[in-house]
Amino acid sequence: MVMDAMLKSRPISHDLTQRAVNKLIEVGYHDIRKLGESSWEERTMVLKDGGYNRYREQGATNLGDLAEFVNEKYDGDLNNLLKKAHNDRDETRKLIKEIKGLGDLGVDLFFNNAQAVWPSLAPFIDGRSLETADNVGLGTDLDAIYADLGRDAMNMSRLANGFRIVNIAVGVLMVLGGISQFFPPSMSSIIVGIYVILFGLIVGGLEFLPNVPDYVYRYASFLFSFLGRGAFYIFVGCILLHDHVLRYIAGSIIGFIGLGYLALEFIPSIEPPSNMRENDQGWGAEQV
Repeated sequence: MVMDAMLKSRPISHDLTQRAVNKLIEVGYHDIRKLGESSWEERTMVLKDGGYNRYREQGATNLGDLAEFVNEKYDGDLNNLLKKAHNDRDETRKLIKEIKGLGDLGVDLFFNNAQAVWPSLAPFIDGRSLETADNVGLGTDLDAIYADLGRDAMNMSRLANGFRIVNIAVGVLMVLGGISQFFPPSMSSIIVGIYVILFGLIVGGLEFLPNVPDYVYRYASFLFSFLGRGAFYIFVGCILLHDHVLRYIAGSIIGFIGLGYLALEFIPSIEPPSNMRENDQGWGAEQV
């Protein structure tokens, strides 16, 4: 799980990082003993074979440091870290951040998964996924969400990862739809394609940030409301619906997701996100 979080916290596509993680498991590097016995060159080649090219050298170094850290400090068993933290989530975060190459985002991704086997970490959802939970009407009360899931740590882990995957998937669809605008090439279709690719990079790229920058809330607040996000997705979906099967597929999926967001806006029983509530309308001024 630490290797998974370490690789996926880099700004690389989810598919590529998952392939790299699968390759590490395939060669047995999930066994801390075997990982510790591997050479830097071997780890680099495994990451390369898994498609993890851009950061493979640093990744190989971090994996070596991880094995050394766990073997020397926790006798080869990361469960000893949880014991040292006395099952306290804040203390666990502090100790796990001592692993080189694992920043705040990486720790959040680790917690998303680790709560399934370390229930003392539950309930946990990383910040970006929690915002998505708020957007779809689940709210931000982790205890309430956890109770709705039957206080099942495994289900909490699946929910936390599910929101992030959906957001990334929408971003990927936008990028693919934008690329398809280049064929056949024309000035208008290329311009539209560039805009759609930028939209996709923003939607998906936000999932790799530990915190959303203030200027995103200021200039793109529509991304954090049912009505705004729904209208945005429908807009992008509509401009993709022409001339090519990939554009029709991507545009339709994005558009239907947008319709889902619009529907949530008009369901009174589902609470709107915080930045669209009437008593929060002064949020923008507070950011100045």
